[in-house]
Amino acid sequence: MDAWIDCMSYVDDPHAGMIAAPVAKGSMMTLRIDDAADFQRRCPEQSRALIECTAFVNYRRIEAGREPVLTLLLGGWFKR
Repeated sequence: MDAWIDCMSYVDDPHAGMIAAPVAKGSMMTLRIDDAADFQRRCPEQSRALIECTAFVNYRRIEAGREPVLTLLLGGWFKR
C-alpha cells in the first residue's frame, strides 16, 4: 500500500510519471467501488485499507500545503 499511496499522492502531477492518466490540477480523482458493501463483506481488510489509504493520501497532501485529490464513491451500500 505504500507504493499505492505514493502513486496516488501525485494523480494531479503529469510530470511525476506516477499515473498513466493524471487529473487536472485542482481536480479530484474519484475511485468508484461498485457494490462496496459486498466488497467490504468479502474483503474486509482490503476494504478498510482502501478507505484508510485514500484518507492518508489526502491528509499527506494537506499537511504539505496541497489540496486533497482523492474521493471514494462507494456504490451499493443501500439496496432499493
